[in-house]
Amino acid sequence: MSSEGWVRRLMNWLSMLVWIFKVSKKPTRSNYMVVLKLGALIIAILGIYSFLFNIAGEYLASSANFNLPYPLNLVVVLTIVVILGIMLILVILSTRGLGRR
Repeated sequence: MSSEGWVRRLMNWLSMLVWIFKVSKKPTRSNYMVVLKLGALIIAILGIYSFLFNIAGEYLASSANFNLPYPLNLVVVLTIVVILGIMLILVILSTRGLGRR
């Protein structure tokens, strides 16, 4: 009985794979834009997490080695965080309606 469920899942996965290849044979400009927006969303999220955890890790390990004095290094870090946050918000807003067709 468990083999039936496994075979059914495999067949569903293969049929979905066939459908993806059928659809992707004739890409349109909107398909390219969807892929571009989703890629930008993934890159933005990973970039923000990577940057924030890198900075947090340096401060928590007390090995922060910025050559700028205290107020300036805080301004630089906060500026980068704000820019990354704005970029993430813009990408999320542009990908909001992708599933509504």
